[in-house]
Amino acid sequence: MQALFESVFSDIDEFAVPPTSSDHMYAPLVLRYHDPDTSALAGAALACRAQVAATAMLAGGRLPGNRDYRTVLDKHRELDLMCVAPAFRDRGIGGALLTAMREELAAQGVRVWFGNAIDGYDLDGLRRFYTRHGFTVLADGEPLPPLLGKDWTMPTVVAPAPRFYFYQRLTGSAGQALESHPAA
Repeated sequence: MQALFESVFSDIDEFAVPPTSSDHMYAPLVLRYHDPDTSALAGAALACRAQVAATAMLAGGRLPGNRDYRTVLDKHRELDLMCVAPAFRDRGIGGALLTAMREELAAQGVRVWFGNAIDGYDLDGLRRFYTRHGFTVLADGEPLPPLLGKDWTMPTVVAPAPRFYFYQRLTGSAGQALESHPAA
């Protein structure tokens, strides 16, 4: 998977794909799609706890300003990376990855997931893709709203600012949309 991500993203960290069996802080979920004809890895997706929540947990659960993430740690995920190899695009693989990830996250009790897009990619295409798959896609530069009553952006920006964010509330077993609300 790391090789696939490196072939699609020019600036990806060499350790972008965490060891899923031992990374309890970020609790990554990694999905792969292999082409049924060739068995080639055609697409992959990685969701994990948001960096701000993991950082808060390393600091005892809270960040300055009483930003407490302990109560929502397992109720959110961030879509960190997703890609489809160029030779396999326009076959529904990205949508299949999102659907499978959505179902797995909902089964784990996750109530909301979100992500962002940065410059250097087909931003209009990404907006259409995420909108088509049920995400709320925000305008350029608009911050994520409080989800589960929390702010999901890091206090100190280390990487380039996202061009836009997107998010989706997951549904419960009865098909009811789960609502965002502040934790007690």
